[in-house]
Amino acid sequence: MNVIVCNIGSTSFKFQLIDMSNEDVLARVHVERVGSENAYARYYRGMDELVKEEESSIPSQREAVQRGLDFLTSEIIDSIDMVDAVGFKAVQAGEKSFTVIIDDEILAAMEEYNDLAPAHNPAYLQAMRMFGELLPDKNLVGVFEPGFHVDRPDYAQVYGAPYEWFEKYGVRKYGYHGASFRFVTGETVRRLDLDPDNHKIVACHLGGSSSVCAYKNGKSIDTSMGFTPQTGLIQSSRTGDIDAYVVPYIMRKTGMDIDSVYRELSKNGGLYGLSGVSGDMRDIIEAIEQGNDRARLARDKYVYDIKAYLGAYIVQMEGLDAVCFTGGTGQHQPDLRKRVLSPLAFMGFKLDEAANNEGMERIDADGSSVAALVLDTNEEIIVARETARLAAENSK
Repeated sequence: MNVIVCNIGSTSFKFQLIDMSNEDVLARVHVERVGSENAYARYYRGMDELVKEEESSIPSQREAVQRGLDFLTSEIIDSIDMVDAVGFKAVQAGEKSFTVIIDDEILAAMEEYNDLAPAHNPAYLQAMRMFGELLPDKNLVGVFEPGFHVDRPDYAQVYGAPYEWFEKYGVRKYGYHGASFRFVTGETVRRLDLDPDNHKIVACHLGGSSSVCAYKNGKSIDTSMGFTPQTGLIQSSRTGDIDAYVVPYIMRKTGMDIDSVYRELSKNGGLYGLSGVSGDMRDIIEAIEQGNDRARLARDKYVYDIKAYLGAYIVQMEGLDAVCFTGGTGQHQPDLRKRVLSPLAFMGFKLDEAANNEGMERIDADGSSVAALVLDTNEEIIVARETARLAAENSK
């Protein structure tokens, strides 16, 4: 089975064609600045063999999709009929956010929840409809990010808001980064040879978008992101957890309307807002080294938030076997990992300083009671596996 996997942003389009018989990537396409006159596209055979790159006008996601399919049929496969299914690393469809066949009902649900994922849902909707027109006989599968977290206890999914909001409007803690967490937790179990039915892992996906997940005995039991990806840890330009009553307070004090307050939060909040330098941890670390106190405050707040969720999840799971880090910050900031992990010394954790500084896969020292891993995530293969599974079931 050959599966196309799509990962779509508001101005980006990435996809891979994967042969699921051996999980080989046959081709990949990466388009940036979609919607502009100077979009930049790169086309690869396999993962790394660059076939061509070009800068041109790509006014819409529809055009990006068409360019990608044209590349496949001209360079990689004889016919589009050789594609068996298309999977999407989709974000939000409310209570339908599982691994599902894309149909009119799912598209309508995505439209209803556009406000929760305004940078992603509209772009995905456009691409899904395009693929539906071009490949009407193929299974289109949405692998929605919250789907990984659906097995959490009900009390881990609700807020202390009126119950009617939960029932009528879907106000609940959804959680995100599902594909990444599914991959790294599975790899942690496999690489440490943990019992598949008896383990306790905290996974940290740390980057421009960051969240933490408690994974116990093969299931997500809690995660830091909630109704939207804005909650949980402080992030690049996201506030993280914030008292809901801050918003009306600032409205009264400044005279701003609600849209203006949210624009201010998203534009000047998060690590960028605190540091005054950048939302990128690399820039923040550089500023700290130059003596910038606000950058230090932003870094310390980020570490504090991660540790707060880590500690809470150790209690929720009643123990801890391993911590794993992924994402650009999680994989490339050894000092940050050290700051997060060092407090675990009280429960017998030992850090291998050299391995951590070198970015090795295993960074706990001999005799440590808790394992610590640094892993490269692979969200695309998770989407491909889920797509192939559901497409096979749907064809029976």
